[in-house]
Formats: sequence, C-alpha cells, structure tokens
Amino acid sequence: MRTYLILKEKAAKWNADPEIRALLADAEEMNAQVPGVGGYSKEHAAGLRASIFDRAGLASKGLRYERLDQLTIDILLGVR
Repeated sequence: MRTYLILKEKAAKWNADPEIRALLADAEEMNAQVPGVGGYSKEHAAGLRASIFDRAGLASKGLRYERLDQLTIDILLGVR
C-alpha cells in the first residue's frame, strides 16, 4: 500500500506539471495531423500508405518525447 500511495502522489505531480501538460498538448496536436489507423483493415492500411508525411516538418519540431521522458524520470526520482 505504501508503494501505491507514493506512486499515486507522483502521478498527481506528473498530471499537474505545466510543462508536461504543454508537451502532451503539443503531442496531441501533432498526432491530430497524422491519419489514425485504429484497428487493422485493408482500408486503413491503404489510407496510411497513401498519406504523405512531411519528414522535415516533423523533424523540425524537435524531440519532445525525450523531454517528456526526462521530466517523468525527474518526478519519479523526486528531483522535480
């Protein structure tokens, strides 16, 4: 139970962190531009293959997930 309560507190800090919330909002916005596939079907696979991805544009946005990972570790280790 002690471990659960510790992780519950860490999760609350993670959810309330403004920088994490901003990174998640950016990720949602970026993912909204990519066609969703959902469950596998021939139609979904064809739609994904037909999509054109702007690799340079995606790369220019940086490594947001890396920052999110670091912030998560910081919270878990208690340094944030």
